Amino acid sequence: MNSMEYQTKFEYEDDEKPKIRVKVKTVLGKERTLLLKPNEGIKFIRTIIQREFYITPEQQCLVCEGVILEDGKTVKDYKMDNGSIINLIVNY
Repeated sequence: MNSMEYQTKFEYEDDEKPKIRVKVKTVLGKERTLLLKPNEGIKFIRTIIQREFYITPEQQCLVCEGVILEDGKTVKDYKMDNGSIINLIVNY
């Protein structure tokens, strides 16, 4: 194996996991597509939503496939994949 092959293999092993496209939809019909890594936490998603929709994490109820998403879990824990939809419900 030459040094170029080794470096390519090394970079691939250290490369981050591929990102998946997940849509966030509001009750009012607004939507945003997020590019997420499988190990990203729900708390991180709440931060993105706050920046995009101006809704604080405390006001957010996130639901994916009928399951309420919890802060201590990740995208992978909920088996989200390309095309998954997170419904955003605002609690006032």
